[in-house]
Amino acid sequence: MIDTKTTYVEDEMPTLEKLQELVGGYIEIVLSADMRKQIVVDEEGLLKGKEFNEEASRIAGQKLFGNAVVLSDDALLD
Repeated sequence: MIDTKTTYVEDEMPTLEKLQELVGGYIEIVLSADMRKQIVVDEEGLLKGKEFNEEASRIAGQKLFGNAVVLSDDALLD
């Protein structure tokens, strides 16, 4: 079993390529439950059989699978 990883970025907006590298696929942006953060995940994480990401799911208020990047402050995508 591979543990999922949740990366936090708040000081600089990452590139699309960097986000794809971190999540391992095409990105999907999910808003956090408090609407102040963006969680970036692989849009096909569940279909690819990626592990449940408990930490990112708690922040989002919904089930997310695979690695995630949590963006806040100056790192939010337009």
